[in-house]
Amino acid sequence: MILIYNCINNKQLKGVLPMYNSISQLSFFFNKEIENLGDLERLNLAIQNIDDSKLIKELNKIRGNGRNDFPVGAMLNSLYAMMIYGHKSVSSMIRELSRNSQLRQLCGFVPYWRKDKTGVSKLITYPNNRAYTNFMKNLSECEIEYEEMFNQLVEYMSENIEDFGDKLAGDGKIIESYAKYENKNKVIDGRRDVDADYTVKKYTISNKNGEIVTKKKIYFGYRVHAIIDTKTELPVAINVTKASNSEMYEMLDLLKQLIKSQPKLKEKIKYFLADKGYDWTDLIKYLEKEGISPIIDICNNWQIQEDTKAYKNSDIEYTYDGKVYYLDDENKKHKMIYLGYDKKTDSLRYGFNPQYKKSTEIIRIKLNTDRRVFVPVARDSLKWKRLYKGRTSVERYNGRLDRDFGFEIHTIRGLKKMKMFVYMANIIMLGIAKGKIEQNHMEHLAALTKIA
Repeated sequence: MILIYNCINNKQLKGVLPMYNSISQLSFFFNKEIENLGDLERLNLAIQNIDDSKLIKELNKIRGNGRNDFPVGAMLNSLYAMMIYGHKSVSSMIRELSRNSQLRQLCGFVPYWRKDKTGVSKLITYPNNRAYTNFMKNLSECEIEYEEMFNQLVEYMSENIEDFGDKLAGDGKIIESYAKYENKNKVIDGRRDVDADYTVKKYTISNKNGEIVTKKKIYFGYRVHAIIDTKTELPVAINVTKASNSEMYEMLDLLKQLIKSQPKLKEKIKYFLADKGYDWTDLIKYLEKEGISPIIDICNNWQIQEDTKAYKNSDIEYTYDGKVYYLDDENKKHKMIYLGYDKKTDSLRYGFNPQYKKSTEIIRIKLNTDRRVFVPVARDSLKWKRLYKGRTSVERYNGRLDRDFGFEIHTIRGLKKMKMFVYMANIIMLGIAKGKIEQNHMEHLAALTKIA
């Protein structure tokens, strides 16, 4: 009420406001623990730690001589609020702004007077749906600017978190379109989705009788391709495509873009983790060429009758998932002992069981025997199994997109708009993490909601 009273009595607010490139923010906390922050303080933490000056400049350029009832900086801050507060639609966010004067003030909305057609003056305190529609449309055209914001925050993490990027995990995530099916009318009018397409996903489950059953589900929408740091569960690279785009090809492209755009981070990457959906020779070869060890699960694409293959016509055999055996004089299999990777010869070293007559011999299996089966960290080693457990971090990241940022239930149509929202969610995640680091709070960096 005090804010509105002051605005009514301020004659300077009775005209249209000028453009703002930045909004002066309130300082809500000094020695507060991060985990005790409320919604307003958490929003303030994001606003203070996201450098969106170039984006705001571009938005002002796009707006040009159009209506400037509310500065684009305030509109952008309210978008951050919309995602942090978990609003599923613009209408829901507008209702929040209508009843929350502190939120309006923090975002940078300053009330002004506007005359209606009858000449009656009305106090306007927050934007309407049309204003947000125009703003979202303009924002979706600023791919270069918001991608740069994302990359700057990733670079900050690389410089300020020890071992950030040491172990990365990649995955793809389906986000269904708000539209339920493909529309034959391809005219772009903002009310239909002309970009989304179909994909089929297979699930392997056990039924009540213990039998393995494969089920298929059809999705209509988009796919988020993400690479995250397994230690912090923060994103380092993302892209959004139609649902039908190949996960393997997109992940390879994303890795190439990451290494090109983040040279400092590239020097820190040791391992890349992914499930068997990324079991692809080209991807494995690229990782090894860049000095990155692939920790990627493997599909069994051998012939049904093949349990093992002989290594160079010797008494050594191996399975599709990297287990190595030797055959004794009675043709019985004995598992060999893994002795580590020999970088000089690009091979895996194996030894024999002590009671075997060749116990002092060491067998070296070249990785190029089969680049999918034999990788620098042997698939059958304890180290591989330990590293692969870190892949679950990307599943938790996917869960945050759904749970914390509302991508499970949304009103988004169109590839440009979907990409913009996904990037903004990740920018907010990184911005809040940066704020925590600045406050010397290094735990739960990826958490958006209150930390338990």
